[in-house]
Amino acid sequence: MKQTIWLIALMFLSFTSLAQEKIIVQGTFPNIFIQHKVAPSETLYSIGRLYNFSASQLARQNNMQENDVLSVYKILKIPLNKNNFTQDGQSGENEVLIPLHHIVLQGETLFRISQNFGKIRIDFLREWNDLNNDVIKTDQRIVIGHLKVDKKNASIVAERIINENSKNNVTAQQENTDEQPTKKQEVKQTETKVTEEETTPIPITNGNDDEGFFVSNYIVNNENLAIKTGTAATFKSTSGWTDRKYYVLINDIAPGTIVRLTADNNRSICAKVLGALPEMKENKNLLLRVSNAGAAVLGISEKNFPVKVSYPK
Repeated sequence: MKQTIWLIALMFLSFTSLAQEKIIVQGTFPNIFIQHKVAPSETLYSIGRLYNFSASQLARQNNMQENDVLSVYKILKIPLNKNNFTQDGQSGENEVLIPLHHIVLQGETLFRISQNFGKIRIDFLREWNDLNNDVIKTDQRIVIGHLKVDKKNASIVAERIINENSKNNVTAQQENTDEQPTKKQEVKQTETKVTEEETTPIPITNGNDDEGFFVSNYIVNNENLAIKTGTAATFKSTSGWTDRKYYVLINDIAPGTIVRLTADNNRSICAKVLGALPEMKENKNLLLRVSNAGAAVLGISEKNFPVKVSYPK
């Protein structure tokens, strides 16, 4: 009973916050969308389940491949259609409705907004926005429909959907994460992708004892260290080239764990676990994938290479 009350309270707080931090619809009807901030270990499959979309549909919307690995803080477009969007205020038994807003442009009227967003009933617009008449102001936030979310996913969506207050912060974070080296313009700002590397990573000139940004978070206690050895490959990432933040995809180690990777040449880096290896044939015999910047610091140029991983038990 206490657990049920806690869950209800948590959901209430989440959606009270969302009511204050308005979610703005992007695009032009009917091709409208909202945005989702990727969290560690999320995939197109898990995100698709939150919004009633298949991984292939989300991949097409975001110019990606279905099995691409998502970089943390990446912003994904979530299309709005009959699967997850309603303009009649009706929800299913296990659904909650999250209001979605349009920012009133200069000269727009309530009638014009109604027409521009699929001929919404004017009385619905008045009801959703507590309007006593049809007078609206430039820059006013007007509810034009609702996102339909399964109750069990409500708190996750509330945390990761982009609203007015989070958008600028996330954009700044993403720009910092995607910063590129001035002398390595060939490292393109693309989504992180689990594919075989077609290009050889360019080694970075670092001291042998520079293991990267996460070295200070690595827990060194030989009695409590677990060690795995196996074959590694790389994945493309814009992170690490300037900020020295290296990432790995590996099974059976919790996301967020800091691990140490050691190559046969005795070079090592400390990297953060993003999540598990996606289930695909390219990963069948792999222990892990490391971001290409990390592989460069290890002095690796081969497509596949042996590696030792040490991490806290």
